[in-house]
Amino acid sequence: MRKFLFTALIIFFIPLKVLAAADSSANSKLVQMEIDTYGTEQTGALLSRINRLEKDFCGANLQGNLNTRIDAIYEILYGNIGEPSILAKINALEWNVYHEVSGENIINRLNKLENEILGRTSTEHFVKRINTLAQASFGTEQIPLEEIQIPDNLLIKVEILENLASRTLQEGDLVNIKVAENVYLDGNLIFAKGLRGKGTVTSVRKAKGCTGANGKIVIDFYSLNCIDGTNIEIFVGEDSKIEMKIKGMIEGAALVGMNLNDDWNKFMVHGKNLEIPAGTQLFVQTKKNVNLYGLQIETDDFNY
Repeated sequence: MRKFLFTALIIFFIPLKVLAAADSSANSKLVQMEIDTYGTEQTGALLSRINRLEKDFCGANLQGNLNTRIDAIYEILYGNIGEPSILAKINALEWNVYHEVSGENIINRLNKLENEILGRTSTEHFVKRINTLAQASFGTEQIPLEEIQIPDNLLIKVEILENLASRTLQEGDLVNIKVAENVYLDGNLIFAKGLRGKGTVTSVRKAKGCTGANGKIVIDFYSLNCIDGTNIEIFVGEDSKIEMKIKGMIEGAALVGMNLNDDWNKFMVHGKNLEIPAGTQLFVQTKKNVNLYGLQIETDDFNY
């Protein structure tokens, strides 16, 4: 009897441990989807939160256990597997209207697009709302998103979204950026103006008095979203540095530890903290080849 109970306990506890690990991963996905969809993490029972996402995205509940259902919604929103994701389609719709992509949540973006294009908002699920908007905006429900491979070392101009100061920053602080100019490849829009990215402060030094060392900030820019929502690895390499030197982007160069000689000396004030304003621009480049969906555009769109 004791042997039976011991064996039963082993069988009972092992699956719980596996499920707990899976639940943690699934919960992180759920929170991310809620933030991107509604603007904030939602409260309440897990099942009701999943039900809401499913009905908003598809109009009906999906099959499977909770983890499977979360994974399914996640693929619909971000996946780009076999067809463009919902995020890719909303980015394309937004760019087609405004020639810029916002960082707002999906609900706000769909409402604004519907008001702009249709003059009213809809209560239908996201897939149907997107199809209706695509028909009105592109003339077809099939948004012209085509698979393409982007190369490594593709240059992208980005800008900083917040004021930065060496007196307040700390190592590890997150720095937000966005695409400053559209980037096209073979007739496809790859990086749309407004798409968001991230960097991390890797080194910061506060000024040391009027005759001491000046302030310093160094940032590692490492990720940027493409038009289809794919998160691309970026960095500031030699191509980026050459472009910044050519363009005389002194403040942007300061953020990656570059020294622009005489121009640098004029910009830096010894003994004072370094302050970089929001809107400061610099160049980054892609780290490796990536397959994704690009938005096919008309020739006239290159003017934007």
